[in-house]
Amino acid sequence: MARSTFKTLFYINRSKEKKNGKCPIMGRITIDGEQVQYSTGKEIAPELWDSHKGRCKGIGEETKEINRYLQTKEEQAKGKYQELVWQRGYITAELLKRELMEEDKPKGFLLEEAQLFIEEKRPCVGITVAKPTFANYIYAAQLIESYLRERLGLEDIRYSSLDYGFVEGMDFYLKSERNLSLATIQVAIIFLRKLIGIGQQKKYIRIDPFVDYKAELPHRTRRYLTTEELQRVLQTPIIDKQFERARQLFLFCAFTGLARVDMQRLKPKHIIRNADGTEEIRIKRQKTDVEAIIPLLPIARQILSLYVKDKKSDDLIFPNLTIRKASFACVNIGQICRIDKGLTFHMARHTFSTTICLSNGISMETLSKMLGHSNIGTTQIYGKITDHKIQEDMTALTDREHSVFEGYCESIARQNVPLQQA
Repeated sequence: MARSTFKTLFYINRSKEKKNGKCPIMGRITIDGEQVQYSTGKEIAPELWDSHKGRCKGIGEETKEINRYLQTKEEQAKGKYQELVWQRGYITAELLKRELMEEDKPKGFLLEEAQLFIEEKRPCVGITVAKPTFANYIYAAQLIESYLRERLGLEDIRYSSLDYGFVEGMDFYLKSERNLSLATIQVAIIFLRKLIGIGQQKKYIRIDPFVDYKAELPHRTRRYLTTEELQRVLQTPIIDKQFERARQLFLFCAFTGLARVDMQRLKPKHIIRNADGTEEIRIKRQKTDVEAIIPLLPIARQILSLYVKDKKSDDLIFPNLTIRKASFACVNIGQICRIDKGLTFHMARHTFSTTICLSNGISMETLSKMLGHSNIGTTQIYGKITDHKIQEDMTALTDREHSVFEGYCESIARQNVPLQQA
């Protein structure tokens, strides 16, 4: 390929002299005879311009500053020219101009990065990003945008303008003017932290505005069923077939620790049979993408047997139970079984953690692995856990659990087939 000719120079547009007597300094790029002009954004008095050198003359600080700027622009144009020739094999003056103009656009705006982040995550929804998590990203971005507009009168803000006052001001705005709960505020603050991290990676900001910030964390009480309440859920007769099916799914979660969404994703391929004949669930949680390893207790195994029969490896085991249906069923099951604390499906996971495991001596390390926590701090423990340790702990629990709840196992076994949806 023939080498193209490249030249860049600067001149002043004398026909555009301003009221202050200065003329705009223009740049010209010539490639293979094609010329394009662009504004440098600088101006100088005509008598201080050297047309032959394409630079300002004189020893004043202003002329020195402009000359340094023009030198930088010239080097930038040469560097971009060489880069594009290397990448594309060809270059035009117009293309080079567009590339230079793009580089000169202001970068490092908070909401702009938020939108980029959201669009990058959009194709991953339902795969590596859970739908509720993605919804939180969008909502948090909207809260940041409303803070900028309503409190600061801005459409966006540069990363370089962010400081502790911005973070504290947003916290106060969300509490006082928006009257949001601490849990909701935490969603916005976590997203803002994520955006700050992105800004630091891209060198938009050096000092972390969160250094001195202390969030007021919501006090969360994890509700769970006691042994006596769990026995009531197990033993209370339920005539309605839909509620009975929902009870079976609730109990399966209560004896495996699976969240409802992960229970609904369970397939036969996730059920692993060990050499000693025991079975365990191995499934990556949708929320964290961390594998949960859960040896099957007798009740869970009995319930599973009602649904897994004739299912192929990639078939879903359990019938679809939407959030709305699950909530409705839990309210009714709670009333039937005289559970006063407001039964929810997620209480099954907490019941597994507390009543089923911790109350029976299962270590926190083992529990963390079975729950599929993304980091050890989630279960407030330190140390390493092995798959063998899980099996040892759960084998001991199997004997204790079976003696307490064997009655329900027998009733499940007599059903032989799952209840069909009414």
